Amino acid sequence: MSDEPKQPVQQKKSSGASSLSVSRFILVLAGVVAMLLLIVNNSVTVDALVTDIGSLNSTYTRLKFQNDSLQAELKRLSSAERITRIASEKLGLVYSSQTLEQIQIDKDKLKKAEEQDARDSTK
Repeated sequence: MSDEPKQPVQQKKSSGASSLSVSRFILVLAGVVAMLLLIVNNSVTVDALVTDIGSLNSTYTRLKFQNDSLQAELKRLSSAERITRIASEKLGLVYSSQTLEQIQIDKDKLKKAEEQDARDSTK
């Protein structure tokens, strides 16, 4: 060992290099913070959408059940048996068992008959 006192080694740093590394650090830190904010915002948005989807599914299920109930009620109310029963009980209508026949009328004969009827009524 030497008897000379040891002097600490000092590195010379220029103020420009120090400022540049601090600027880079701040820039990287700002980028990381921005990424974290985007991730948190995305997570909050996804959670809100999942909640909305759950609410909409619940509403859909309720409306589907209500629609099915109304379809069943419509079928019940429009059944031929119910309409026939109400017509006979409340309106006194009776279902006829007679079959109807279709009659073909000749237009020329009808016109002649109407003319004859008009002549007879003027006499």
